[in-house]
Amino acid sequence: MASFLRVIVLSWAFTVAWFTLWMLMLYLTNEMKLKFTDAAAVVNVFAGVSAIGHLGMQFLVDAFIGHFWMLCLSTLAFGFGFGFLAISASPILSGNGQKGLFYVALTVISVGIFGRSISLGVFTEDQLEDGRNKGSPAKLVSFVIGNVGNFVFLLLAASAMPQISPWFVRFAIPAGCEVLAMLIFMSGARSYKREIPSRSPLTTVLRVFVASASKMSCAYPNNSTHLYEKTECDLDIKPHTSSLRCLDRAAMILQTEPLEQQRKNRWKLCRVTEVEQTKSVIRAVPLFVTSLISGIVFSLGNTFFLEQANNMDSTFGSWNLPLPLLLLFSEAARLGSRELCVKAAKRSHGIDPESAKQTKTPYGIPVSIILSTFCCSIAAHVESRRLKVVSIQGLVSETIPMSVFWLLPQYILLGSITGIYENSFALYLEETVPDELSQYMVLLNVGVCGVGIMSNIALVSVVGRVSGGKWFQETINKSRLDYYYWVLTVLCMFNLLLYFSVTYRYTRCYKKDGAEQENVR
Repeated sequence: MASFLRVIVLSWAFTVAWFTLWMLMLYLTNEMKLKFTDAAAVVNVFAGVSAIGHLGMQFLVDAFIGHFWMLCLSTLAFGFGFGFLAISASPILSGNGQKGLFYVALTVISVGIFGRSISLGVFTEDQLEDGRNKGSPAKLVSFVIGNVGNFVFLLLAASAMPQISPWFVRFAIPAGCEVLAMLIFMSGARSYKREIPSRSPLTTVLRVFVASASKMSCAYPNNSTHLYEKTECDLDIKPHTSSLRCLDRAAMILQTEPLEQQRKNRWKLCRVTEVEQTKSVIRAVPLFVTSLISGIVFSLGNTFFLEQANNMDSTFGSWNLPLPLLLLFSEAARLGSRELCVKAAKRSHGIDPESAKQTKTPYGIPVSIILSTFCCSIAAHVESRRLKVVSIQGLVSETIPMSVFWLLPQYILLGSITGIYENSFALYLEETVPDELSQYMVLLNVGVCGVGIMSNIALVSVVGRVSGGKWFQETINKSRLDYYYWVLTVLCMFNLLLYFSVTYRYTRCYKKDGAEQENVR
């Protein structure tokens, strides 16, 4: 229990850091005086890089350093990163020095984000996994304390952080929390349950590519009997399929060398099972294309939506509500939608498990894309209404007398979209790729979403040029953000068509391979 509590403080510190970073757009527009589109570009690059780095860090954890040292590295990165942010926001620096330190700080923090995201959950579960204490009161108490602490820090970060006026103090608080969390975490370094890193399953995929490339000059094998398989060591043997034949060369036995000599070099001869595992990974990749447009929609929550909220009336009676409450609603919707997805998946598998295995269609993904269409269209309607208020009352830079709660539906939809999309992709990948590679594929999808988030920069630039600069001007009140949301609505509709096209081709390929495997049996 003590080990668990020392680890869970990292989660509490991460909550404070997360809410602080969510408000980064307002720091860039209000303090650094950037144009709102430029500020959104900075936030998008930061979020995109933080997402793309997950895959590389997972490989590093599995192959070399393990989860404990990754948590140490990420905590140091958070501490130094927020420390640099606090210094850059203080009156000590100005001009290019301030900007340079600010961007260095974001780079360092991004290392902390993907390191913490990868290792914290797994390492925390490792401290709770003990066969002797399964269901024990100590484990229950640890679970309650962890969740209550997360809830308390969530409310404190959402309500208290926005009330702090100096931004350098607002950035210094997460830095202090990370330092304190690091000291508490390291105090139990000898008592933690750790797994020694052995090798990354991603190495198998790399070996297949290298082995097939080394035999490019060889002709395709006539039949599967010329392919190597080690039947005595693995009960889970994958039968050979005819698709992606270029990879079959990796398992091809050369007649010019003795088999025993070829088996010694695993980078030149792979098993059929390893080749088929790699094929299953490649077949799943085309569906990731839908994540690009979804990533653009995900990027709106802490950029354009937040800038809208910053220019609207946030009072509720005599209370001035903090803007991060919108994030709380979004997160509640995300967690709720994830639970619904899990229950729906269990129910569908329970009713007809064979049918679920044969179709392998991630139904949650088109649902999330349809919800994305509704989210963007609702956002367009709300922004159009907000701009009418601006026009009627002649307001340019003042707060608009329109309640921030008008943005609540689009924030709730955005949270629901994120939860359904993430969970549906994870469930889909668990069924279609080998268990040891499913986590890498999930992180690859996160990276593609990160590319999509950064693609928002290019889309804004293209739309701005096509509109002659009328849609994106100096401030959001002079711009026509509602038109941009309508563009995203159309893109979401196109994304739905793209999804059905990709899944149709994948289903045909999967059924063909399934028929071949049945014939082999």
